[in-house]
Amino acid sequence: MNPKMPMDLAEYIPPVAMPSERSGLRFEVLGEGHSDGANQLFNQVFGQSRPLSHYAWKFWKNPAGPPVGMVAIEEATDRVVACNSGIVRRFQVNGREVRTMFACESAVDPSFRGGGFLFRAVTGGMVNLAHKHGVCFAYGGQSTDEAIRIGRRLFRYQDLFELRAYDRILSSRPALQGRLGKTGDSISDLLPRARLKASEVEEGWDFETHSEFNSEFDNLWVRLQSQFEVCAIRDSRHLNWRWRDCPIGSHFIVSAHRNGAMMGYLVFRIFEKDRTRIALVLDLFVDQDSTAAAALLSHATSIANQNRADVFRIAICDEGCLSKALNSLSSFKLSKREVADRVIGTAMWFPDGSLEDYESQRQLLKGESWYYTQGDADFLD
Repeated sequence: MNPKMPMDLAEYIPPVAMPSERSGLRFEVLGEGHSDGANQLFNQVFGQSRPLSHYAWKFWKNPAGPPVGMVAIEEATDRVVACNSGIVRRFQVNGREVRTMFACESAVDPSFRGGGFLFRAVTGGMVNLAHKHGVCFAYGGQSTDEAIRIGRRLFRYQDLFELRAYDRILSSRPALQGRLGKTGDSISDLLPRARLKASEVEEGWDFETHSEFNSEFDNLWVRLQSQFEVCAIRDSRHLNWRWRDCPIGSHFIVSAHRNGAMMGYLVFRIFEKDRTRIALVLDLFVDQDSTAAAALLSHATSIANQNRADVFRIAICDEGCLSKALNSLSSFKLSKREVADRVIGTAMWFPDGSLEDYESQRQLLKGESWYYTQGDADFLD
């Protein structure tokens, strides 16, 4: 432990070590050469068929830098049997740029004995490696009860905040499914969809759709970043990687302008879940004035409706400008289908940190300081 680490932070640092040797196994720092083995393990454990190109985009094309990770390799077969990896994210905390880690992907071969040991070993290695990437904090979204329980016990994860989902219903499909099941699908296809008109909150705004992010988005980030205590950096380089280059589906990118200046943007994706087409907001970046958020939500809902979404959904903390925006749009109701998205995090061992570094860690531990949308995790990716 760094002897300069303040006592109020030391209690949050995970007490983990680099993995020790074990017969028949070797542990290695995750490198690009492990990509195929790590991706095969992910597909095996989670029943997926993710292509290697998707893995490469997620972990090795990130403009913030390479991932933080550790793998366990069975020496007899040379295959990856355990892996834990996190994506480096650039954040601004009280005006300073800091590096965080989104802890996003862990897997252990279920047929390999000693799975608990392997999980602790590769995770301990990942945590110990983080400081070499300049990472001072780790977080994770969509946390399950089990993940939270294990995270608290082994890695001192803290509950930061939760997002609750709000829906605007655009077709009769969700209601008919609830009453009639698959029969409801057929009936809903015969019924008219919602007829949406531009609402009052859209008056005075101009909207534009985009296929990529340009310098206007950089200017927006520079202009607004000081309004937020904790926020992931949203410059065009990051946004193009995160949304334009994302191999999962296509994303709708909408910006709002007033007097010729961009005042905010919204990104959503349409996907199908339980036979329902959901338009999910993944990023919404606006100033603290709720009028821009309300205008974007209203306009984006119309675009989603034109693209035959059944539900338009956004998940938010029940406070701040996004909550005020939803309150001005009476058509949004608390979702009856979606559980809360719980976000957890922990300060990381950060040797030779400065007083400013430690203050950034304190701020990151305050969930109420965060400006966060579901795209700040790898939700659905």
